[in-house]
Amino acid sequence: MEFEQALAIANHAVNKKIARPLTEVEIALLFGAWNSLTYDRISERSGYSINYLQRDIGPKFWLILSDALGHKVNKKNLHGILTQYHAPISNPQLQIPSSIDWGEAMDVSTFCGRVEEIEKLTQWIIQDRCRLIALVGMGGIGKSALAAKVSQLLQKQFEFVLWRSLRNAPTLDTLLSELVPFLSKGQDTQAKTERLLYWLRTHRCLVILDNQDTILKAGDCAGYYQPDFTNYGELFQLLGESSHQSCILLTSREKSAEVAILEGGNGSVRSLCLKGSWEGSLALIESNGLVGTNAQKRQLCEVYGCNPLALKMVATSIQSLFDGEIGTFLQEETLVFNGIRRLLDRQFERLSSMEQTIMYWLAINQEWMTIAELQADIVPAISHASLLECLESLTWRSLIEQRAGKYTQQPVVIEYLIDCLIRQFAGVMEIAETQKAILQGLGAMANPNN
Repeated sequence: MEFEQALAIANHAVNKKIARPLTEVEIALLFGAWNSLTYDRISERSGYSINYLQRDIGPKFWLILSDALGHKVNKKNLHGILTQYHAPISNPQLQIPSSIDWGEAMDVSTFCGRVEEIEKLTQWIIQDRCRLIALVGMGGIGKSALAAKVSQLLQKQFEFVLWRSLRNAPTLDTLLSELVPFLSKGQDTQAKTERLLYWLRTHRCLVILDNQDTILKAGDCAGYYQPDFTNYGELFQLLGESSHQSCILLTSREKSAEVAILEGGNGSVRSLCLKGSWEGSLALIESNGLVGTNAQKRQLCEVYGCNPLALKMVATSIQSLFDGEIGTFLQEETLVFNGIRRLLDRQFERLSSMEQTIMYWLAINQEWMTIAELQADIVPAISHASLLECLESLTWRSLIEQRAGKYTQQPVVIEYLIDCLIRQFAGVMEIAETQKAILQGLGAMANPNN
């Protein structure tokens, strides 16, 4: 049994017993015990002190887990206890998929963390029978990896599992020409939405469509399709509103309009805004051989919003420029360079001009701001309605942080935007200097005797 299965069992038992999932430190303890790590090693991986782990939270956690599982559990017998629970909680009615096509799904054999997200998605897909689910988050945050892991864990619950990437923006007819024959086992070749719906009703299917954002429009508010892809929106609306027994799982850098309109409460259409993962980020730092104190590791994770792709990029630079020393890198106080800048460039270029203006003003203030404070600061002034529309759009894009009616950005985003402003100002000054030199040259030509 893999750790993710053990984690799911423990999380399910604790949640059922005391109505809450495992905390970050409890997951760290469980991971350490599962992998026979000492408390010293668990402390190093998690950033928590040995004293706290061994004398405070540790004993409490083993009592909670023992109570939830009905057996006395400790580090030594954890494997045996959880293995006993593996078979009973599995569903004897599980179906073996008759057809699976993983397409371009990524390898998640070393997947780490995201326990709460996996449990939530499992509930939505299996217990709540959601028809349309969107995983939304910044580029590199781990949407595709999470979708792949959940799909692999749940594959035996479905007759058909199909993964397709929209990265190359296939037309809807092209996509349907693959989906319909696959789900019908070649019985049906009609590339029509009504035929897809028919087979989603006939069979229990899991269809994962990765990179939905590539067919969405750039330079405008989030969530709307490019002119040649508006029929995708009609398809997703149909699949969200119509009754069927399947699940469509989307990943995207921004929430699409039909998902925003249809989701809400305990309905059949839902979205999960993905944030960074502490567990996954710390594991990534360790796997890349970076050296530093627990505080330095956590600081590195924080400034990059626990974004796995950003951390992977910066880890390479820390190794090549600073011999893997996190502290030396942090002293440079330069967060944005090379791949990080290109990653943020791609997202920033998709924004409308008004969204970009709001992003700049949030970066200039570098603090949590209310809507009223933002409107008072922004020059040129924009209407209240336009400001609200843009803030919602930026939220759909996962580019701003929201808390109690106030807004801000992640540290790396702030530095990126300040760097953009400095570059723009330097460009303007360079143009002014060039113009001045040209005028001086023209003046000298007009007055050769001076």
